[in-house]
Amino acid sequence: MLGGEMTLLIAVLIIIGILLYNPTKNLGIPAAFIFIGVGLFLGNGESSFEVYDNPELSEFISQTALVLIIFVGGLHTKILDIKKVIKEGILVSNIGVLVTSLALGAFVSLVTPLSLLEGLLLGSIVSSTDAAAVFGVLEAKKMKLKYASDKVLEFESATNDPMAMILTLIFVGILNAPYAPINYLENIQFFVQQIFIGGGLSFALFHVVKFLFKKFHFQEEGLVPILLFSSLIVFLKVNEYMGGNALIGAYIFGVLLNTLDYQNKDNSLHFFNSFSWLAQSIMFLILGLQMFPDRLWDILPLAILPAIFLFFIARPLGVFISYLPLKEPLNKRIFISWSGLKGATPIVFALIPILSEVNNADMIFYITSFIVLLSLIIHPFSMEFLAKKVNLLE
Repeated sequence: MLGGEMTLLIAVLIIIGILLYNPTKNLGIPAAFIFIGVGLFLGNGESSFEVYDNPELSEFISQTALVLIIFVGGLHTKILDIKKVIKEGILVSNIGVLVTSLALGAFVSLVTPLSLLEGLLLGSIVSSTDAAAVFGVLEAKKMKLKYASDKVLEFESATNDPMAMILTLIFVGILNAPYAPINYLENIQFFVQQIFIGGGLSFALFHVVKFLFKKFHFQEEGLVPILLFSSLIVFLKVNEYMGGNALIGAYIFGVLLNTLDYQNKDNSLHFFNSFSWLAQSIMFLILGLQMFPDRLWDILPLAILPAIFLFFIARPLGVFISYLPLKEPLNKRIFISWSGLKGATPIVFALIPILSEVNNADMIFYITSFIVLLSLIIHPFSMEFLAKKVNLLE
């Protein structure tokens, strides 16, 4: 657990992060960049009175925060918006992630000391995009895009984490049993189990909550968001026991709840918005604290080529292959190819190999962290420029 000094440090850093983020929001700078930066440069090191290095606690806090953040994103997602882009979103968030992972993994094994399987693990980890960062940039820049391109990005970024996480777990399992034959059927079964159990439990729990809202009138309206939050915890524990994917289940549960017109709905959304911001700020800071600036600097020569390949080749390749069954304008595909904005999620996933004691896990973690930070610098400031250049702004 966190000690008294570390708890105080995190509280102080949250205040600093909030004060820094507030004036920079209109510039489109993602909160992840501000808070991770605060944790990275003001936390560990000479400016900190206590060094933090606890991958296990970081992974637990971050995974929990991710579920809550994705659940809140679902609460704000309208079914009608999903219906418009569901084919594109599902293809890009699944086929796109898979192709990106394979392409980057193969390249990484050629230009770094990582083996092919370790490269594929790295590719899986960094293949997803960040929903909070994408939402934040689109909102700050007030970008309204043709052909519902903004909705595609929002849906993709909210739903591609499960595929990236499942691939990460599969490659970690393979690397931890290097002499065992790869059981492809077992991996396929694991993928199906993750998706269907996570999604199925969210549907079941939704109907339970719907029944409760129909049968009961709450005398104290402040208890409504507490009921929803407790329901989410029930889902997480049952899902963990049954082996489903918490991320996709939490998103579906949130989207389904948004279809209901329940008591005190607006206040409940405000409650979860604040809760989501708390989760984000703590997660970003913890991840920033988990990094050490000198190690991040040392990894730069190894990380720069994978980052460039991901941004300019692997991600576009994944997007264009995803769009092969669809007839969508070229300018839309170009913009979505470039707008693979990274965030905290890949860093969270990069903690999994460390906890599983995979070879070169530390190298994978710092290459991932560099790619994320570079993306948070480049993508927010280039997305609007590219949208203008390809004539995609409404």
